[in-house]
Amino acid sequence: MLRHIQRNNRSPVAESQITVSRMLRCGLCTLLAVLLLLAWLPIREVQAQAQTAEPKLLQLSLKAGSTAATVNGEKAVIQKPIEDNGVVLVPLGVFKKAFGSTVSLEGDDVVKVMYGPHTGAMTIGSTTAWKDGVKVTLPVPPRMVDGTLLVPLRFVAGVLGARISPLSGGGLLVTLASSASEQDTPETGGIDSDVGKTRIGNSYYHWSLNYPPGLVVGDSGGNESVATFTSAENQYYLEVHASPLEKAADPEELLDRLVREAEEGGETVLDRTAFPDAAVPYARIVSKDTSGVLWEGRQYYSSGILYELYLTDDTAANYKDLNKYASLLNSFRPSFKAGDKSIRDLSTVINGLREGYNDDYGLSLQVPADWSMDDQHLNYESAEGSYLRVKVTSAPSGSTLESWSKDLDSQIKDTYVTDAYAIQETVKKEVSGEPALVKETRLNPGSGWSTKYQILLQKSGYRYYAEYLAAAGQDEDKARFQTILSSIDIDFDRVKENFGKLATEDYPALRSQAVTKSSKTYGYSIDIPRLWTPYQDVFETQTVEYRFTGGRFLINASPEGSVDYAVGLLQSYYKNSKNDPKGPQLIKVEETAFAGVPATLLTVRQTKGGIPVQTQQIVFGKNDLVYTLTATLNDANATSVQQADLDKTLKSFRLAGDE
Repeated sequence: MLRHIQRNNRSPVAESQITVSRMLRCGLCTLLAVLLLLAWLPIREVQAQAQTAEPKLLQLSLKAGSTAATVNGEKAVIQKPIEDNGVVLVPLGVFKKAFGSTVSLEGDDVVKVMYGPHTGAMTIGSTTAWKDGVKVTLPVPPRMVDGTLLVPLRFVAGVLGARISPLSGGGLLVTLASSASEQDTPETGGIDSDVGKTRIGNSYYHWSLNYPPGLVVGDSGGNESVATFTSAENQYYLEVHASPLEKAADPEELLDRLVREAEEGGETVLDRTAFPDAAVPYARIVSKDTSGVLWEGRQYYSSGILYELYLTDDTAANYKDLNKYASLLNSFRPSFKAGDKSIRDLSTVINGLREGYNDDYGLSLQVPADWSMDDQHLNYESAEGSYLRVKVTSAPSGSTLESWSKDLDSQIKDTYVTDAYAIQETVKKEVSGEPALVKETRLNPGSGWSTKYQILLQKSGYRYYAEYLAAAGQDEDKARFQTILSSIDIDFDRVKENFGKLATEDYPALRSQAVTKSSKTYGYSIDIPRLWTPYQDVFETQTVEYRFTGGRFLINASPEGSVDYAVGLLQSYYKNSKNDPKGPQLIKVEETAFAGVPATLLTVRQTKGGIPVQTQQIVFGKNDLVYTLTATLNDANATSVQQADLDKTLKSFRLAGDE
């Protein structure tokens, strides 16, 4: 959790956010100049809709050198966009008009663009900018032209999560899928449409607190269960966490939790109190961390959710110094009034989904709100085993969607035994405006039938692959697939701009390939199949591990003990004294030869998570080292192809001096 980082050493993300906050001071002169750039914006009413409203498509088309633009289907006249070294700069006001984003100017020529929970900050004349608290470098700086502020189009579009596409004749189309709830602030000639918001919170996690002037929203790394704030004057830093808590907790129990967590972290608790009679019962402590910084921590419980608040002021010298923030903290409520226009909603959740976005690939899509999110690697997972993974690779020469589809069918047949899979239909779809194939396959590793969807799209020499697995029994995840499929939006030009040649995942070509790996420290070499995924592949360390469909392979080299001792430990571990039918069963122990030296082979059967598994371990020694090779393979994946791969890999193992 962020608190554990921030309490002892503020992360670079927090530091960059603080740098932004230091810049946000009032500057009347420049404010008047920039107000002129928004004078052309008409006043119009935006009808408020419910949080569950379907997303709608907002579009802006424009062209460098032309005053003509189209805003959501209506023609408009704007200050002429310009092009500088291939970078298009546009009037800042067009984003407010087209997408309802908040734009504001504060001291030191700093311009902010806010949209939902996202904030971008730029300085006029500078290439330094911030996106959600993370420092970035602009290719060209924002500038004033004839009293109008022009800003880099791509940067601001990235803050909004918008897609940029080329139009015929050199124009550009900016597209944003948005719900009406994100535009519930009426547009006016004023520059700061955040005015009037007196509270801030999260509608998905059901909390809110006061929104005092100067409160700056920080970056939480895409984790919506955490919100971070700092004051514009860098006076304080605040975090709000929300997490499930199955068993209800009263204030005394919450106090015990706070104290225990602080003491386990090496902190000194200076003050502690439970407030059972407060409007919202809670517990509170003040503690000093290992670097001497004072923190106030609070915990609230409501409707199955634990809320944690952590506030620090680096200037506080006594625990009583944090009392000045009592009004802000006391304003916290484990509730959110839907439809209340005075509350700024940090949540991006709509109909149980929120947006995943990767700026490098220009790829956005909807993801179930309760899943873990890794936008950098485009990997999203549920606690129940469902997942969504997206990958972009270079297309093999001569590849088509149809040939790619056949290769994936072959891969299923090579990695699942006959009664563990059922290939369903393959249908043609349109994904992000391009032809695609969607494949459906049912899989049963032994714990029940899951449904796997594979999305195949190929354009401009790149393959776009998405794999969505609805785990067994997770019917809701299966029902969500069509919505997630239709949400996929790809800026294909972004990939061509940011990447050259990528890895090529050509299954027929990789099927028979292996790469030789060696360890000088532990004196061995081995040929690893190219299709195996490295989990820990630093061969100069004691243990390496690779994983593949339904199995894994490990090598451990230990300078301690003996072969007999290692075998004895394994036999003891697999003893299964309680005779659990699902527990490990030591089927066979036999003496053999491996890599030219005597070895012991152990064969074990067990059931893990409902999945029958067989494990073979080979233990042998040489040059005062004890080696243990472990090969694990699920019964559902024990095809002749996979077993042949394991056998070939084991036979390729060679000790130094035997090559």
